[in-house]
Amino acid sequence: MDNFTRYLQYQKELTETKLKTIDRFLKSSKPKPIIRTSNASVVENVLRIAGRPLHISNIIEIAERDYGVQLVRDSIVSILIKKINAGQKFIRTAPNTFSLKE
Repeated sequence: MDNFTRYLQYQKELTETKLKTIDRFLKSSKPKPIIRTSNASVVENVLRIAGRPLHISNIIEIAERDYGVQLVRDSIVSILIKKINAGQKFIRTAPNTFSLKE
């Protein structure tokens, strides 16, 4: 393969990666409307859209910004710990950092 062909292949792969990243951000930037849901459901939606573990402070901030929901830190941590202990939906990845169970 000559240098020009290798360069074109590199540019193609780079562009495909950029498009995948743009698509991922476009999908995650559209918060789904929540109609009368529990605080645990709000947290679940926040974590699903984020696609990565989040600290409880970030979860509360995003819930307020995107969903207009005021979450009480101690209450949310308690709910998440209970769900984790029951083996439901959530996992703890670090102190006060949570993610969805895959």
